Order: sequence, then structure tokens, then C-alpha cells
Amino acid sequence: MANMGMAIDLRRCAGCYACVVACQMHNNTKPGVAWGKVEAREWGEDPDNRRCYLPHACMQCEDAPCVNACPTSASYVRDDGIVMVDYDECINCGSCIHACPYGARIQNDVEGNYFDTDEQAPYEAEGIQRTHVVEKCIFCAGRLDAGLQPACVQNCPGNARYFGDLDDPESPVSVFISKNDPVQIRNTHFYYMPVDGMPKSLLPHAEVQTVANKGVDSKPADPGIPLPAAIGAVAVAAAAGAGIAVGVKNQRDSKAEVETKGGEDHE
Repeated sequence: MANMGMAIDLRRCAGCYACVVACQMHNNTKPGVAWGKVEAREWGEDPDNRRCYLPHACMQCEDAPCVNACPTSASYVRDDGIVMVDYDECINCGSCIHACPYGARIQNDVEGNYFDTDEQAPYEAEGIQRTHVVEKCIFCAGRLDAGLQPACVQNCPGNARYFGDLDDPESPVSVFISKNDPVQIRNTHFYYMPVDGMPKSLLPHAEVQTVANKGVDSKPADPGIPLPAAIGAVAVAAAAGAGIAVGVKNQRDSKAEVETKGGEDHE
């Protein structure tokens, strides 16, 4: 089974935001909703200060806190390691937002259209229409299933992104890792090749998220802190409606078992 991951060469990133726009267009996100971000990172002092651009999104944690915190099993992990969201099961409680140590999830409560128009533009009407759910990067899983690269990789003009099966030594991401020795964000499927002289502390790191959570309380937990060190404790939400979480999960597991048995009967 594949083990999908991504590496970003910060030496080649120009901060053009093409990855952000490509993601928004492909995934049909609402105005103001972006699964990926690009932030400037600076270090040093004049006249020797330096700057680079840091793209980041969901790190695809190996033991994802968001999955553990979700009370309805809307967040789950595919066999290839991609952390997914079932929007039909998401109740927009915000537990996963508090649980995510990288601030990679965003609440979609937007009803309007781009440019404040009354009707959607043709490109907005394409794909899945979502609202009142929590969204995140899923490595463009649908594109992968069709044999394509994620939209951000396909549309990066600087060729700064490398993606593929981490267990396949001939995949683009594995070849890049073997030749460049990038920094892995610990316990995730993400790697970064820093700019020369860039402190590793400027790479994405796990930290407490101070976001609105619709009244869901949180508890500290350790999802695996990346290099160089933990900055604060990691907040993981106590699952909203925890009493129903096990029941919902068992119900989904039972349904999947029934469907599997049904398929076997037809063979």
C-alpha cells in the first residue's frame, strides 16, 4: 500500500501563491476559505537579514489528533496515509480545529459567492458544494485516484513541490529526499528543504491553537512534536458529544462490514 507524502524546496519557492489559488479553484472552496497558506519567514538583523516563503497546509500526521478528537468519525485516515474528511458526517463542532497542532483546518461558514454576486459563476458551481463544515487539505485525493498530481504540485511555477509514495524509492518525493536530505516534520508526511542559513525553528511546528471552538473544551496531548522542539503543549479537544462517538464509529464500521459481506455474496 502506498504511503503518500510531500516535500517542498523552500529554495525554489517565490511566494507567488499559485499553489493557494490552484487549491481553491480545484477544491471549490468558498470566499475566504483556503486550505493552504504561504507566509514570509525572516531571520537575522540588518544588513544581514534574510527572508524566504513558507507554504504550509495539513501535515498529514501519522497519528492524527484531529481524527482522535472527531466525535463522528468524519475525520479518518485512508490506507495511503492521507487524513480525509467525510463532509456528510461532519457536524461542524470544531473539535478537530482545536486538536490540530498546525492550524491546518478551517471552518466554512460562508454562504456567499465570490465578488459578492447573487449567483455563482460557472466555475464556482462545479464540484462539491460545502458549507457549515470544517475543511482541510487532503492531498487532492480525487486527483490522485485519477492518476494525477495534487493541484498545488501541478501548478507550482517554480517546481518547488515534490509528491508521491514515500515507500517507493523511485517516486519524485523519494528521489528528492534521497538527494537533498530535507527536514521531516516529525510524525508527519511532510518534508522541507530550508533555505541556506534558515533556522529550523522557522519551519512549521506544533503549538496550541487559539481559535474559536464553538464551546468545545480542550485537553493537552502530544501528537508528536517536530524539530526542533515543542513550543508549548498541544491542545486536543475533548470530543463533543463523546458519548455518541463510539456508537457512531461502530455504526459506520458495521455498515462497512455489511457492505463488504454483500459484495462477497455477489462474487
